[in-house]
Amino acid sequence: LGASQMERLQDYIKRRHEIADRYTRELVNLPLKLPAQSDFAYSAYHLYVIRLDLMAIAPLTHIEVFQALRDRGILVNLHYIPVHTHPYYQKMGFVWGDFPHAEAYYGSAISIPIYPTLTGASQTQVIACLHEILES
Repeated sequence: LGASQMERLQDYIKRRHEIADRYTRELVNLPLKLPAQSDFAYSAYHLYVIRLDLMAIAPLTHIEVFQALRDRGILVNLHYIPVHTHPYYQKMGFVWGDFPHAEAYYGSAISIPIYPTLTGASQTQVIACLHEILES
């Protein structure tokens, strides 16, 4: 399966870039931070993670935005739970507050749909829902 996917890898990455470019164009004016593309690297856009500007959207919270998108049928995810908050590390004595930057990232980041077969109509729905939620 992996070998057969390698034959299509460049097409998948090209399609993900098309989707990412549209997100970047159509979400740029919302209160969030979009993924950056470095000059020295070429992202495969495995994920498209937006970071909410929590001050600008208050009193709306990260979890409320996540849930509002889910309630509208948008399959968003939260990435990544800080390692030190996993049970194994909690047993070792790590606690919330130990790594505030990782926790802040986790508390503002939402992965929105990006995959090669995402249709234009589905992407339009994602974009419209983000505008509706964040501009109200």
